[in-house]
Amino acid sequence: MSQVLNNYAAQLDQAKMPAGKKKVLQTALNLFANNGFHATTTAKIAKQAGVSEGTIYKYFKSKDDLLGKLLEPILFEIKDSFFATIDDSQSLEELVAFIVADRLEFIEVNFAFIRLIIQEVLTNRLAPQYYGAFFNGENGMFDRVRELQSHYPEINQQLTPSQLLRAFVGPILTYVVQERIFQIPGTPTDRQVIVKQIIASLTFK
Repeated sequence: MSQVLNNYAAQLDQAKMPAGKKKVLQTALNLFANNGFHATTTAKIAKQAGVSEGTIYKYFKSKDDLLGKLLEPILFEIKDSFFATIDDSQSLEELVAFIVADRLEFIEVNFAFIRLIIQEVLTNRLAPQYYGAFFNGENGMFDRVRELQSHYPEINQQLTPSQLLRAFVGPILTYVVQERIFQIPGTPTDRQVIVKQIIASLTFK
């Protein structure tokens, strides 16, 4: 099981909510991540969780609502755990190298989960209300990249938060799509190239 799934399972164990709701959330997370949203029925969730389908609809309006309620706290776990590991003493190059290595490892471990989020956002099953605060809320991704921008003067101060995120995410996701989806083999120098691409985008005048 991935790190994110383990973290969320631990959070659920400590959460104050009805036992049936806990079972539904944890079972749905495992089934959605491993089998996909469309292949997972509420009947399958109920059977594996050891509850009735009525229990699911007691706490969630629909399977889409269950997905949204499930992924919203995990998105914030991803954001918060990522920024908590950044060392303020790093140079920009060290920071970018760390981010590239850390995010590629994270995606490798949690690929099924990442793919699930992307699929549901692209098919409009995950409503903006569930991920809007991830970007725009207090201490959201845009606030956090602004902090990085102010901390490293070599970053182009004219770049907007969305441009900063694209600079970081674009090269990493392109590499992942090529390697994991299109099965294009990587090379030992790929990470160094990604680091250089990101730094070039961040410092572009």
